[in-house]
Amino acid sequence: MANKPNRFQGLMQTIRQESSPPPDETAEQLPTASNTPTGVVLVPLDKIHPDPDQPRRYFDEGELNKMAASMREIGVIDPLTVRPKPNSNDLEYDLLAGEKRWRSATIAGLQMVPVRVFDVDDRTALDIKAISNLQRSDLNAWEETQAIMGMLMRNLEKSQEEVVSLLNQAANQKRGLTDNVVRKSDWEIVEDVFNLLGRLTPESFRKHRVPLLKLPKPIESVLRQGKLQYTKVNEILKLKSVEQQEALLDEVIAANLSVEEIRQRVRELRPSKTAKEQSPNLSERLTSVTRAIKQAKIWDDPKKQKRLEKLLGELENLLQ
Repeated sequence: MANKPNRFQGLMQTIRQESSPPPDETAEQLPTASNTPTGVVLVPLDKIHPDPDQPRRYFDEGELNKMAASMREIGVIDPLTVRPKPNSNDLEYDLLAGEKRWRSATIAGLQMVPVRVFDVDDRTALDIKAISNLQRSDLNAWEETQAIMGMLMRNLEKSQEEVVSLLNQAANQKRGLTDNVVRKSDWEIVEDVFNLLGRLTPESFRKHRVPLLKLPKPIESVLRQGKLQYTKVNEILKLKSVEQQEALLDEVIAANLSVEEIRQRVRELRPSKTAKEQSPNLSERLTSVTRAIKQAKIWDDPKKQKRLEKLLGELENLLQ
């Protein structure tokens, strides 16, 4: 039986066209109605508008200047990807892929740049931007997490909270902790997004990346700028006190602590009492409640089921 095609395959092919050979000197100076969708044209740089809400917010100034110097010498090798700006009577464009090149071209003072123009709707445009970002090797964990969550929200037509709830429900279903079943159509979308990425699973995203969406601002800032790996951030977040997190963050950056050194500092900063000393009967109570839930008639009451699912989600967040 043939594998089911990924719903994003067509968009991936569109983005790969960015790597096609650059335009020759006979390229038209402005796009016309006769241009083919994959044709390369030259357009004024000031007519191209980047997305103010795209996940990638930090660009290394040194790298931009190096690329700008190269552009002054040989021009823009890889065309930018754009679409006609909606509701614009002039020849204006939204940037879909290539913001680093757009910024470098601006620094270089270029007047015209090569582009490929695609006439797509808003959702497709956002997916092209996200997929293009996710294919970049220099995208950091925070930017990657934002791009993935955006794709899930758009294609599932759910809020961020609803997406997290769906991932939690799927995890509970896999462990046999709930009888509620995730809709097949919803889960196919989730699988397509993560198969596209190829280096995260829905469960690893739920456990290790979703917490990055609720970071204290100082930690979010260093992660967004690529100053700290997310594996180190995850260790810092094991401290419950925001003040302790921020103090350890400064120490980690100043001393360039390793992951193991951070773990040691976290152990030193945590309260000395063990969980058993703090709550001697907690384990027994949890076992008793779990047994009682399985035997109760809660499964016949939709309202109680919904309340139980919410409580399970809170417990899972507590364990992260």
